This record gives sequence, C-alpha cells and structure tokens, in this order.
Amino acid sequence: MFVLVPGAGGSAWYWHRVASELRSRGHEVTAVELPGADESSGLPEYADAVVAAVGDRRGVVVVAQSMGGFTAPMACARTSVELLVLVNAMIPLPGETPG
Repeated sequence: MFVLVPGAGGSAWYWHRVASELRSRGHEVTAVELPGADESSGLPEYADAVVAAVGDRRGVVVVAQSMGGFTAPMACARTSVELLVLVNAMIPLPGETPG
C-alpha cells in the first residue's frame, strides 16, 4: 500500500496522477487530505491524518512531498511503515521545526 502525503497547503488531489499510475499497477493507494483548512492544525494534526491513513496495515510505503518531509517522519515513528520516500521534500535537521 502507498500513502501519499502532500505538503502544507496542498491537497490529496495533487497526487491524482501518481495514484492513478500506482493503481493501474495493482497497488492500493491512499492520498491523505491534511487538515490545512483548520488554522489551529499543525504538524501533530497532520501526522495524525497520516497515521489514520496507514491504520494497522503492514508493508506501507509513505511518499511525502514538500513540507510532508516534516509530517511523514512523525507519522512513520508511530506506525508500521516499510519505507519512507521523500519527493522534493523539506528534510528537517534533528530538532528543527518548520517556520
């Protein structure tokens, strides 16, 4: 299974072409809709959305773009993810916060 994570201000729709290609190759795909419209949401809530998308599945590949580079590792630490792929993502230094 692939879980696709957009950057801040992005939407699940951004992944529609990648999702379609992966599905055509027989993969299960979920593109995460982050709670970006909620101004009180931050990285913990974004990570919660990714964790919910992963659920209790095994063998999950999380693919994150842009600010998803901050969100995805937080979610991966809380789930059983096989692989994290960062695509043009922000890669935080240890202890770095966005902003």
